[in-house]
Amino acid sequence: MPYRPFIVPREIFYGAGAIEALATLPGERVLIVTDRGVRDSGLVERVEKVLQAKKAEIAVFDGIEPDPPKSVVWNVFSLAKDFKPDLFIGLGGGSSIDAGKGAWALYEHPDLAERPLRQVGPELRGRTLRNKAKYVAIPTTSGTGSEVTNVAVITDRDVEPHYKVVWGSPHLVPDVAIADPELAASMPPAVTANTGFDALVHAIECYVLTPPSDLIDSLAIGAARTIWEWLPRAVADGKDMLARDKMHLAALQAGMAFSNGRLGLVHVTAHDIGAVFGIPHGRANAFMLCPAFAFLYPSHKARLSSLATLLGIAGRGTRGKVANLLTALDKLKLEVGIPLAIKEAGQNKDQFMAKLDP
Repeated sequence: MPYRPFIVPREIFYGAGAIEALATLPGERVLIVTDRGVRDSGLVERVEKVLQAKKAEIAVFDGIEPDPPKSVVWNVFSLAKDFKPDLFIGLGGGSSIDAGKGAWALYEHPDLAERPLRQVGPELRGRTLRNKAKYVAIPTTSGTGSEVTNVAVITDRDVEPHYKVVWGSPHLVPDVAIADPELAASMPPAVTANTGFDALVHAIECYVLTPPSDLIDSLAIGAARTIWEWLPRAVADGKDMLARDKMHLAALQAGMAFSNGRLGLVHVTAHDIGAVFGIPHGRANAFMLCPAFAFLYPSHKARLSSLATLLGIAGRGTRGKVANLLTALDKLKLEVGIPLAIKEAGQNKDQFMAKLDP
């Protein structure tokens, strides 16, 4: 059996109050990449307070949009060129962390900024980072796992329909991840549900599609079990810090699993409908999950059946077990307030069909 790499951040700080670990990290000129909502919630001030205590110079970009477009990432890069940070901090959901990663890569290799968006990713895989700055990721949502992954997702809005471009490189894995559940406490129920389902899909799609691996499987199944148990509690009571802590770590574990394993049909289709129709990524994953798993059944029945067993779902034979798995996933969606289908989420059918590829 060929050997495999397993790449994660050099340091992971987790648990309530983990934000204080910033005080122990090197960095004299720090660029914080975030969105307006995170800033308005006071979380940027909390980070600034820790950094100011160690006399760091700070610049803040708070214009990140959901599914960050090329223009926003290039704007962060422009600020970085002027400010010359030795440390980037991605603070927020996956959009802020991914946009920060993208700008960090351009800052390290400015010539890539002259390339078309889709050409940067393949070129980036052959480039090293950390020649000018390091990267710290601090998630405020429990879903994308971007704080530990080797990818950055950027939306190309210069084309119709819009298209999500994935930059992937082992060098994009942040140097440090800080998973402080207190930072996720302000997420509203719908965001908690959407991001939580994103983390669940990371875990179970990775398990189904990645060749068996004790290291990856244990992370994926552990995360899936935790999310299945604790996501409803986190949605029902956002101030339940035990539920927040469980979800924050499960999202991180799922991120480590798929970053070192693989994703596939669920995420590919979810990226497409998210970019074209503006559906939040986690919710798009929830919509595509059961249809994609049903489509994959003939070629992945053993792993799907194994997944059901490991999640405590029984059934008559392989087909019955997988059918019960899909039913249980739909039940979990309804429990956390996610519709079962796109047509139930307010999407106009005629507009939807008009934008589908012929």
